[in-house]
Amino acid sequence: MHAEPMSAEPIRDPVSRIARVFDSQLVDLENRVDWLDRKASSLSQYCEYPLKAGLGYRGARGSRDGADPSIILDLGKSVPIDAIYLVPTQRDYFNDYGIFPKRFTLDLSDQADFSQRTILYTSGTIQYPTPDRIPVSFKPSDTARNTARYVRLTVQEGYNRGAIDLFGLAEFFVISNGDPVSFGATVTTIGSLDVTGIWYPEALIDGRTTLGIWQHGIRAEDHSDDVVHLFNDEEITTWTLSLDTTGPLDRIVLFPYQMSSSFEGSVFPESFEISLLQENGTSSGTVLKWENSMPGASHMTPLVIPLHGRSAKTMVLTAIRPSMMGNRKIHALSEIEVWSRGQNLAKGLPITRSHDGQTSEVTSLTDGFSSEKRIFTIATWLNQLCERGSIEQELKSLRPTYQKMAANSELNAAWGSAVILGLTFLIPVFIVERRRMMSKEQLTHIRKRIASDLHDDIGSNLGSISLIARTARKDLARLNGPEEIDLDLLEVESIARESSLAMRDIVWLLERRQDSVGDLVIRMRETAGRLLREISFTLECGSNRTTAKLSLDAKRHLFLFYKEAIHNILKHSQATRVSIRLWDEHDKLALEVLDNGIGIPLIEGKSPAAVRKLEDRANALRGILQIESSKETGTCIRLLVKRSHLNNQAATS
Repeated sequence: MHAEPMSAEPIRDPVSRIARVFDSQLVDLENRVDWLDRKASSLSQYCEYPLKAGLGYRGARGSRDGADPSIILDLGKSVPIDAIYLVPTQRDYFNDYGIFPKRFTLDLSDQADFSQRTILYTSGTIQYPTPDRIPVSFKPSDTARNTARYVRLTVQEGYNRGAIDLFGLAEFFVISNGDPVSFGATVTTIGSLDVTGIWYPEALIDGRTTLGIWQHGIRAEDHSDDVVHLFNDEEITTWTLSLDTTGPLDRIVLFPYQMSSSFEGSVFPESFEISLLQENGTSSGTVLKWENSMPGASHMTPLVIPLHGRSAKTMVLTAIRPSMMGNRKIHALSEIEVWSRGQNLAKGLPITRSHDGQTSEVTSLTDGFSSEKRIFTIATWLNQLCERGSIEQELKSLRPTYQKMAANSELNAAWGSAVILGLTFLIPVFIVERRRMMSKEQLTHIRKRIASDLHDDIGSNLGSISLIARTARKDLARLNGPEEIDLDLLEVESIARESSLAMRDIVWLLERRQDSVGDLVIRMRETAGRLLREISFTLECGSNRTTAKLSLDAKRHLFLFYKEAIHNILKHSQATRVSIRLWDEHDKLALEVLDNGIGIPLIEGKSPAAVRKLEDRANALRGILQIESSKETGTCIRLLVKRSHLNNQAATS
């Protein structure tokens, strides 16, 4: 299991504090390490759950002068390529560095013979660094011009371990418009080293890796998996899902029921069938069957079932052979997804479960949560794994330098302090500085106490109000009470929940330690993840000055400007994709929020209320606000603020 990064401990030793007063480089490096630690903890976490079957693909050169081993994916049609992710194979032993290709080329084409091609990446004569367990991403510089039906990986150099130029991969993800299009693709290879059920080409596009489930964050408080206990092996359980629309379906994704994290295991039904029905209830002739090739083996990975455009109105999943948990026989799942053209059609729909003559409705299988955490889209999950990997690589190189610099600075500070304290005429200066630091610490203590009181007292009360309203609604439903009262209670619960979230933002704004640009980016990512649950989004920070401090007013106005822009998207835009960027623009910090919605109606000489609020925040920051909006391209909101205004903000309101 991968451990969470730990932030640096608060500096309490007087010598350490003095060392940092006189060594600005040490302070900057310490801030960078601390910020990277906290940023890594906010991203998806990869864990190793070794597979026992379908490990991936292995290839090699047939002879010393033979053709380069290669893999070609036929995606079925030409699509724009957002990114390609290559996932290394699992390790055979602790110090195993794997068999990821050393030198290789990735190219794209619309012709099967690659007579015309675009080279996405080539290592040339330089060996690619060993990626360990982290996925490796390759992204075109211009997605609009990089459309392809065929994707090819050609290996020029691998390893000589019983075969010439041996290499291996666990998965070959191809992402188009934020959606994986490689699942179920046709795979052709040169130099395949197949082992039945273990290493074979189709294992590259089945979605199964050792990296765990596509999830991150905190488990939903009211989430529960669907677990059915059986008395004998002949019992069956069916889950029936009726979609709101019919259309070509890309895939079904089933998430396993995860046992306690101390066991690091999970289960599916050992065998099941999926029937696809038309709108009138008749069978479409499609019955998909699955059976665990290794009965009893754990499945800490989702199961992807490609549908290749089959059409259906209703899906019926029939669990046949149960899984065993000790002496208990169970049929269990944690989530069901049905994807069509980049959308999960099953999200939020009720499912009818039938077992032993009893029928009930369940919603926990379509709520967007696995057994433990919120489920991410594959593209978001892979992107965060790669980002986390690059952060941890940087931390690995920075920590030794930081520790050495801290030790040297503290040694020098100790000697310097001894000399200074020996000079009696500097004692008054020391006393004055000490009093100033104590006054500063007292102010910090007051801010922390206010934040703590808000969080503990008001937060607890709001949580109680929400819980009481939820309980009252359940009692009202049980007693068949008036619908108007139910709506009022629902509104009370919603207001309490929203007030609690707003209170958390206020507590964060009061937090003195989290006042850098990097801290703001982390909070922006958390806010987007909470508010844009139904919308695909990306957040990129291209600023090189993430440790720069923000004044309290600047921190407040920047964050509230960002929240207002996000709320406008949720209320008015009807967008399906949002892109958020921060970068350095000369002496300014630039923030951009871009969506693909229906635009904001801008009337010359008169601004809508939503725009006026953004203008007020921009004026308070003495920044430049640019808004471009149309029904065809959506809305682009861009704010540019001078760095000097962010450090010395004196705005009010």
